[in-house]
Amino acid sequence: MPETEAPNIAGSLILLGILLFIVYRILLAINNQNQYESGTSEGSEGATIFKMPERRAPAPPAQVTLAPVPAGEDHFAELPIIDEAHTSLIDRGGLKLIGDFFVQEMPGYYLRAYTHPEHSLIGIIYRDPSDRSWVNLITEYQDGRIITTSSADEALTQAKRPKGMPLFNHPGMQTEQLLRRHKLETRGQEKTGHVLPENFTQFFASNYIKLRSVTQETPPPLPDTKQEGKILTFPGGTQTPQGQEPADADMPDASQLRAWLDAVYKAVPVPQEKREQFKRGLVWVLDSSGMNAIAETVSKYASVSVDEVEKGRWVIRTEAGAEDIISPGNLKGVELFEKVNASLPASKRFSKLPVKIKGVAFYNQIKV
Repeated sequence: MPETEAPNIAGSLILLGILLFIVYRILLAINNQNQYESGTSEGSEGATIFKMPERRAPAPPAQVTLAPVPAGEDHFAELPIIDEAHTSLIDRGGLKLIGDFFVQEMPGYYLRAYTHPEHSLIGIIYRDPSDRSWVNLITEYQDGRIITTSSADEALTQAKRPKGMPLFNHPGMQTEQLLRRHKLETRGQEKTGHVLPENFTQFFASNYIKLRSVTQETPPPLPDTKQEGKILTFPGGTQTPQGQEPADADMPDASQLRAWLDAVYKAVPVPQEKREQFKRGLVWVLDSSGMNAIAETVSKYASVSVDEVEKGRWVIRTEAGAEDIISPGNLKGVELFEKVNASLPASKRFSKLPVKIKGVAFYNQIKV
């Protein structure tokens, strides 16, 4: 009997050993994985696993320096737009070639510059490191305003611009058409003299600094909601636009605002559960509201830019460029608001509410 049991015991021990070996290998693999994830391994106590830094586009330089392209180099000959752009600037625009330049702080950026011999008009053909090309037309005014009309891709013109330096973008527009558009957008008579060829690099560098100052500045503080302007949202709205004109002497108090809101709800039945949403798009316009207050409100609510490009002349533009040019004249209040509203894209216009209160009109952009 003992002789029969011996092989069984040996077989059991062998099987048990195999199982223990398998368990050992599994535990060893798990341990090694944990060590890798925690950044440590045997013999390298305190080791760290480093992640590769994210690749980010370098920030634009704070200032730029233009240098002439060496003689014999031509970085524009193969550009699809070069023939039409050059011919239009010379023959249609009356500009004279200054020369080709590269940006020392931004490798791969090249400019071909032109200036008008009599008027404030600069033309620049750009080429960037991705071989994209476009034309900018630039006019400067005596009060420091600089108006730019561009044919650049929309993605190249999204940066914030300082007040007094609007850019009207028409992606892909031919230079001959761009010249006509720029003439329309710079009809004022208070322009500076022409830029001399020898002064172009300084002109370009100084205006680049103005543009960069906006992207580097600290965001402005939120407006003081206690200050009252010409156009206000109702309590519960998302913002309180502040007009630049002084507030009316008879501005309504909180109780008057509540009475107005009650009148709105009587004229426009709004379900209780949707009133908060409705109020976020509700504005009122006094008969005395001026262009500054209306422009600020429309800009914030309709996501467009409303800029005064010269005295008495305003431009309404979307992200794609200039949409319409208006001259408010002596209009105020509802008449002025209606003029601006009619110039907005259809999808961004305000709807007038059927509320009859003397001296004030009510509009909303949110439909519930």
